[in-house]
Amino acid sequence: MNPRTTSTVVAIDGRIAGPRALATRQRLVDALAPLLDSRSFREIKVVDIARAAGTSPAAFYQYFASLEDALEVLAIHVAQQGRVLDDVFTAAAEDGTLAGAREAVDHLFDFWRTHKAALGAIDAMAAEGDERFVQARNHLLSAVAQPLVDAVARRTDAAPAAHPRALAGSLATLLASAATHEGGLSAWGSRDELRESLACLVISAFRPSR
Repeated sequence: MNPRTTSTVVAIDGRIAGPRALATRQRLVDALAPLLDSRSFREIKVVDIARAAGTSPAAFYQYFASLEDALEVLAIHVAQQGRVLDDVFTAAAEDGTLAGAREAVDHLFDFWRTHKAALGAIDAMAAEGDERFVQARNHLLSAVAQPLVDAVARRTDAAPAAHPRALAGSLATLLASAATHEGGLSAWGSRDELRESLACLVISAFRPSR
C-alpha cells in the first residue's frame, strides 16, 4: 500500500511527516479541490497548487511524486466522506418507505454536487484506466451498493436470476451517473420527476413487490 494513503505519512525522502509537514501536505491537497472547479485536472500545474497553498513547488514534491498522487489523496478523502451514504441508504432500507428512499436519493445528489469537481477528475482518471481511481470510485459506490445488496438478499420474491451484488452495483452506478449528469437529463423530466423515479427504483430493491 502506498504510505501516503495510511495514517502514517512518509515523505518522498523517506522521513515520517510530523505535524507541521502534515499540515503543509493537507494544504496542498485542499488547494487542489477548488482548482478543479475552474479547469480540468490535466490543465493544472504543480505551481498552481503550490501558489494556492501558499508554499512552493519544492514543498509539493516533498510529499507527492506527481499530480496524480495528490489527486489520489483527494480521492481517498472524498471516498471517506462518502461513508455517510452507507448510513443514509441503510436507514432508508430499514425504513422501507418511498419517503425514505427519496431522502437517500436527495442526499446522494447533494453529495455529488458538493464534490462535483473532484468526482469528475476521479471519473476521468478511472476512465483512463488508472487503478487507483477505479478503486476510489468503487469504494465510494460501495457505500451506496452494500445496503442495497443486503436489502435484495433479504427479499424472498426476487427473481431466480437476480444476483444481489450485481443488481445493487448496477443501481448504485445508475444513481451516481444520474447525479453526475442531472442537468443534462432535463429533457426526460424535471429535477423532481427524475429524483422521484430514482427513489421508486431504490424502493423496489428494498421491499417485495405487492
